[in-house]
Amino acid sequence: MGIRKGTLACFLILALATPLAASSISPEESPRGGLDAEGIWSPSVELEIHSEWWTHWSRDKDHDSLDDRLEWLMEQPDETQRDWWRRAPTGSARIFLDYDHHPTDADVESLEALGVEVTFRFAYLDTLSATAPLASILDPEEIRALPGIVMVEDLGLAETNMHEAVPNMGVDAVWQDFGFDGTGAVIAVLDTGVRGDHEGLNDMDDDPFTCFDEPPDPDPFDPDPDPIPSDCDPKIIAFYDAVFTDEEQDPSSSYDSGTHGSHVAGIAAGTGGGQTDPETGLRYIGAAPGAHLINILGCCDGDIEDVMQGAQWAIDNKDKYGIDIVTSSLGEQQFEIHVDNDGNSAWSRQMDMVVEAGIITTLSAGNEFGGLTIAGCNTIDSPGDARLPVTVASLDKDLGLAIYSSRGYTSDLRVKPDVATIGSDIMAPDAATQDGYVSKSGTSMATPLMAGIAALMVQANPDLTPTEFKDIIGAHSIERDIQLLDDPGFNDCSILETRPDNEFGYGQADPTAFVEAAGSIDRSLNISMEISTMGEVLNESNIHGSSLGAKAGSSEPGSQTRVEVRVGGGEWKEAVDDSPLGNWALWSIRLEPHVESGNSTIYARLVVDDEHISPVDARRVILLDMPEVADESDDSGASRILVIAVALMFALMLGYVVFHRERLIEEWFDGESLTDNRLRRMVSLCILYFAQGLPWGFAVVAFVAYLAENGFTAGQTGTLLATIALPWTFKWIWGPVIDTLNIPIYGKRRLWVLLSQFGMAVTIGIILFVPNLIEQIDIVISLMFIHNIFASLQDVSTDALAVDVLQDHEVSKVNGYMFASKRAGMIVGGAVLGSLVSTIGIRGMLAIQLPLLLLIMVLPMFLYEKPGTRLFPWSTRTSESTGPEKDSLFEESDEVDEKLYWDDPEESRWWAAVAVGKATFEEKISVPAFITIISIFIFVSGLVFAIVSVDLTVPFYSKAKIVAFGGLVLAVFVAFLERLGSRNDGDASLLKVNNPFSLLPQSSMRTLAQTSFNLTKAFHLKSSFLLIFCCLLTEMYYFLDPIIIDILVVQSGWGDAKYSLIVGGGGILATMFGQISGGFLGEKFGVRRMGMIGFTCLAICNGMLAILEPFWTNTPIMVIYVLIKGFVTGVAFIAVVAVCMKMTWSKVGGTQFTAYMSMFNLGGVIALSKTGQVLEFFDNDVIPAIYTGAALTMIAVVFLIFIDPEECNRVLENKSNNGEVIDAEIMDADLGESTWWEDEGGGDSVTAA
Repeated sequence: MGIRKGTLACFLILALATPLAASSISPEESPRGGLDAEGIWSPSVELEIHSEWWTHWSRDKDHDSLDDRLEWLMEQPDETQRDWWRRAPTGSARIFLDYDHHPTDADVESLEALGVEVTFRFAYLDTLSATAPLASILDPEEIRALPGIVMVEDLGLAETNMHEAVPNMGVDAVWQDFGFDGTGAVIAVLDTGVRGDHEGLNDMDDDPFTCFDEPPDPDPFDPDPDPIPSDCDPKIIAFYDAVFTDEEQDPSSSYDSGTHGSHVAGIAAGTGGGQTDPETGLRYIGAAPGAHLINILGCCDGDIEDVMQGAQWAIDNKDKYGIDIVTSSLGEQQFEIHVDNDGNSAWSRQMDMVVEAGIITTLSAGNEFGGLTIAGCNTIDSPGDARLPVTVASLDKDLGLAIYSSRGYTSDLRVKPDVATIGSDIMAPDAATQDGYVSKSGTSMATPLMAGIAALMVQANPDLTPTEFKDIIGAHSIERDIQLLDDPGFNDCSILETRPDNEFGYGQADPTAFVEAAGSIDRSLNISMEISTMGEVLNESNIHGSSLGAKAGSSEPGSQTRVEVRVGGGEWKEAVDDSPLGNWALWSIRLEPHVESGNSTIYARLVVDDEHISPVDARRVILLDMPEVADESDDSGASRILVIAVALMFALMLGYVVFHRERLIEEWFDGESLTDNRLRRMVSLCILYFAQGLPWGFAVVAFVAYLAENGFTAGQTGTLLATIALPWTFKWIWGPVIDTLNIPIYGKRRLWVLLSQFGMAVTIGIILFVPNLIEQIDIVISLMFIHNIFASLQDVSTDALAVDVLQDHEVSKVNGYMFASKRAGMIVGGAVLGSLVSTIGIRGMLAIQLPLLLLIMVLPMFLYEKPGTRLFPWSTRTSESTGPEKDSLFEESDEVDEKLYWDDPEESRWWAAVAVGKATFEEKISVPAFITIISIFIFVSGLVFAIVSVDLTVPFYSKAKIVAFGGLVLAVFVAFLERLGSRNDGDASLLKVNNPFSLLPQSSMRTLAQTSFNLTKAFHLKSSFLLIFCCLLTEMYYFLDPIIIDILVVQSGWGDAKYSLIVGGGGILATMFGQISGGFLGEKFGVRRMGMIGFTCLAICNGMLAILEPFWTNTPIMVIYVLIKGFVTGVAFIAVVAVCMKMTWSKVGGTQFTAYMSMFNLGGVIALSKTGQVLEFFDNDVIPAIYTGAALTMIAVVFLIFIDPEECNRVLENKSNNGEVIDAEIMDADLGESTWWEDEGGGDSVTAA
């Protein structure tokens, strides 16, 4: 608030006159700048409003380009000069050198040639600061004769402005003693707005390119320059316009409708960017430069309603933006003596509600000339008379009470204000300029200074409440005595008061005492985190740090001493003590998954007890929603275990082969094709799965460690790993491709396996020819991305091959071998080869993988898939099969299937499959079918574009998904209308449109229709339909994984190294053993039964974790638990995978089995993303969360009760339980012909009608 209404009128006149004075009709001038010392043009970086300022500078009256004060000083005695230029040697002066262009290296060199020492080059001014010999300054042919120099200014001492008010209040002592700058605190400024592009308010560090390794270099001659990219550390994080739009606006568009709000914001949290004190070069820094700001535009183009609406918005959005403090330097206009300031006005009550919502609130006392004798009492404005907020009075620079500062009592005889801070002659951002500062006085200036102090207190204690804040002010303010004769207005409003009084409140603010009290700070304690400011923090990152001051053994059970870490507005979490002496000298913690990415703050503190806490270490960071990449150094023990275990496994396997070599050789040649030879199909499938795991283990373990050793940050590595893994997220797209496109004479799946295996080998080989893997990392990542496209294709092709060639009774056992082989490949590619990286190097690892992949490719190249197939065009067929299969096999190999399945009367009961087949093949189709096809086409097009872009977040893909979903909804709606119309008019013919697929060749259209028919038919079965939901919901208990990790790493005290050793070593081997055992058990007792038993045992294991809570710190018991759980997980998972393979129809094996596996992955991802919400629901109590996870583990058991794994064999493959072909007319009920949910259990076969 201004001191007088006349001042406001002057500002209004100036505001109206400025545009007139600045207007011009002269032609556009040439770009500003000049020639440097080498004659090269250099642009100016000064603002246009400062153009050629030196031509009319008031301190160069003789126009000799020499500061008049500087001339006077050079005439003074040496003693005077030494006192003034304290940093300059005798005979030299401290000066500013101003240019007409931004000074270059050539300019600096020309000065150094004259004996001038340049001490700083300003980035945003055409100015250098320097120490120069007096002679070179005086001689007009030396410094002033250099190209581009327009003024030589004195660089003197500071005067009392904002950079003096801060130390006078003691704020700088908080900066220096505790390192606090308000980091993590959020101050909402309820005022006229905040100019967001002001150099002191636009970001946190006055560097516009904080997160850019290569800042843009703008061309001043470019008429259409590219926009400057947004920085990653904006000062203003939210903007609400309560005056004009009543809506939130983009924070980057934040503006000030006047000049008051920007000035207030700068006092509270300005960084000091822009112009400096012209005499001292000191910056005008706010009290809490590390705090974030929120602009709530509430004044003054409307009325009090706007302000109250802004206060309401602050309450509603407290949690969304983490608002800690609201500061408002506004008040009611007064035209009468104050008799109604009792705190009951609507405005005052609203501000009380802000405090009630948990937001610290500072309000100005008002500028109603409180020093006026007698009449100055009872001049506190509304809402300064509110009961709960802190009302702030103003001090002059000498710490005396300002004559204009309003005083109490309130009308209901309460004492006001609450505290006093400096508010006179404060330099802070000038909203009329982009980098200027202006001096203002008033309680409006004192109030944000108190808000800035509050931000320092919040950094010391992020849990600080408004009540605690006010109590600390009452207990720790510096008491000021009221002396009538010393009062500037000879006015004492507190004759009967001691403390608080109606002039100073509880007294003068003491920032150091306030901060110490807020944080219960013990100066003998200290803590630090190993995180850089604005560093990238991934999901579930491990944070490490150190501390000083705790006693040895203080981390023992029962001790209160602990290190606590907090992310943003979350809960404090206890870290793990990693120090040998148990004194928290080293500590670490694994962060919980964060809900949202973006800018945040991480806090750490050492707590001895509630009264002795270290200063908080707070770091601004960028949270990334990516998984943390494990540090290989922590996994060395686990790697050794895995290497030894794999070596033993291969040794045992080799011994078995040698011991049984005669029988194995005989069995290997007993049948040429995979369907006729059990050993060949088992070995082939296991080797192909091993080939999948080999490069993936290399990528996620060895290659990641290699990147880390070469200076890649965790954030960069996480981004690269996410890019490499991207093809696996859309592998389901390969299913329809390999089911539709094949050449049966060479094996339906074999050619796809060969193609994918060849692509995997070629991409690895090309990487070997990249000269420098680090410098050309983009090429390497692209090649690994392509490699994983082939790897995902190989995965789907191999699964489809397994569906085709495995006999029903061996599905379970072979699946156990296959998945164990894949894990073995990952161990070899990661742990085994990773252990050799120091010996053979990264290229040696690649060189080992290449021949392995090529050798593996040779195996399917010379193996027949089925009888009657060929290896190559010039080779002969395999030996002919005997029996009824002979003709069908040769038909499948030699002839194109031209049959339209849906025309067969026996297929009519598969109503959904018939509808899909016709809609794909017929020339005229219904409108709903047409809309559905177009919607699917749009979605696939968007996906393909995202794949090519290597980015699943591209806008085109996002829009394609929305349009496709809308299209499907529209198709359902149109189908409903058509059905409704047909009921009303049975003879009405439905509208038909051209089929989009009619553009394809007839053969391709037929093949696509046949595949679509078969795929729909495959999912028509009751068990297939239920199995989709079973796969989706089976892993809903996965939200327990982060909880279990937290228990083992943090609460069990294992730390990352021990966790990696036990879980990453023993746990993996236990899971592999469980998968192999589960395969044998499933073959012996049935896969459905083993699935139900396995998941029941897994549910018990999950629940046992809660029961074992008293033993979480008992390492032997928890190790046993981890090993048992790993084994049970392997058994349960492989049983359900075997059920999926049994319930996959061989005609669409690639698509159907991949769909099942994709549902597994999707369910797991969804569950993991809900961990935070589950914990929040249970108030972060992990015990009920664990029991909930155990209950959800039983979902698979419930579904398996109603799933018959043999249904696909009976209904679609026409096989009995022993694999024999049966009469095709004897089938189980399906979704197309009966209400299957009425069938209890689905155990017995039902004869088809």
